[in-house]
Amino acid sequence: MPYDLKNAKGSSAIPMTPFTDSDYIDEEVLAAEIEFIVKCGSTSITTPVMVSEFEALSESERKLMIKIPCEAAAGRLAIIANVAAPCANQAVDYAAFAQEYGADAVIAMPPAGVDFEFIRKYYKKISDAVSLPIMIQNHSMAGTMLSPNQVIELCEEIENVRWVKQECIPGPVSISSLMSVKTPALEGVMSGFGSQYAPLDFARGATATIHACEWADLVQQVWDLFFEGKEKEGRERHCAVLPALQLEGILGMKYAKEVMMRRGVFKNSNMRRASRDLSADDAREIDVIFESVSNCIRV
Repeated sequence: MPYDLKNAKGSSAIPMTPFTDSDYIDEEVLAAEIEFIVKCGSTSITTPVMVSEFEALSESERKLMIKIPCEAAAGRLAIIANVAAPCANQAVDYAAFAQEYGADAVIAMPPAGVDFEFIRKYYKKISDAVSLPIMIQNHSMAGTMLSPNQVIELCEEIENVRWVKQECIPGPVSISSLMSVKTPALEGVMSGFGSQYAPLDFARGATATIHACEWADLVQQVWDLFFEGKEKEGRERHCAVLPALQLEGILGMKYAKEVMMRRGVFKNSNMRRASRDLSADDAREIDVIFESVSNCIRV
């Protein structure tokens, strides 16, 4: 039976795609990355999305980034599979594959440069192809951003469209705008922005945040405190770990992969997308970050 996303509270961790020196997906490291996320206490995994460099993956590689997490997680937490594609037929193919291999939900960003009627048909075709919950990834800087009313219209009209990853500027304010439109058709909202706004996201109604996995244990601890009603402690823990989350926004996935190397999961920080190598100054700052969060690390 699929994992209910209503129980997936806190950290929805995104695996980065590990590459060998020959530029293939390192399946052994990927499985270890999923085990790391499970041990961090995350309640779901979202894969493969922008953090995973999904746009630089082949179709077969994208499916591998769904298959291995489903197998490695083995029902211990929810798997949200990314099925976004330029056309509905391709998205449907990814969605059917995700359902076959045991994903608990799918997520899709609307294609870029299309009108709302195209988007409506896009999600309808995905919904008709699977019985899984569908999450809209609503992003200011990628795909086609939807207004709160458009999001709600899709939820109310299309059977399986029930969730939203809301990551539109200005961040938590956009969650408030969405949640102000009351409807039972919207089952839940997850946030983005690397969990940098966790206190605000939680206060505005988000139940989880979808973020790169390198600090998944720290993120889950913050959200756990909020769900336990310990707002003061949650804010204190958030402030303690925030520099680690913010540095990702500056240094990107090279930083995230470097952290995963230092945490004993990754063998290298190889990427397909162009990225600046970390400097000696960057490395020193990462040293400081590790020291500052050492009392919070659980894995």
